[in-house]
Amino acid sequence: GRDAQVRYLRQVFARVEEKQRDLLERVGVVQTDYRLKRVREATLKHFEKAWMLASRKGAVETEDEIGDLYVLCLARILSGNRISVPGELLPLNAKINDVVAEIFK
Repeated sequence: GRDAQVRYLRQVFARVEEKQRDLLERVGVVQTDYRLKRVREATLKHFEKAWMLASRKGAVETEDEIGDLYVLCLARILSGNRISVPGELLPLNAKINDVVAEIFK
């Protein structure tokens, strides 16, 4: 990958994976949990919509902010699957929170 766009996306997804691993670990979900496949698929579907909307609104600029956007989507899906995510584990970014709230309306 010499292509700058490919490199950028690799960095973004590396950050997303890191933040996902961290959140799952902190809420006590192991990688072998049978719910994870369904949770990840649903999270990805919502994250893709959220990323497009956030990009249009200028709400995400860095890999870290994109990772935060993913984590907020993941937390919503986890909660919908009866896996509690304490609020203090979630990123505090009003613009990103607004985008996620809009996607999950």
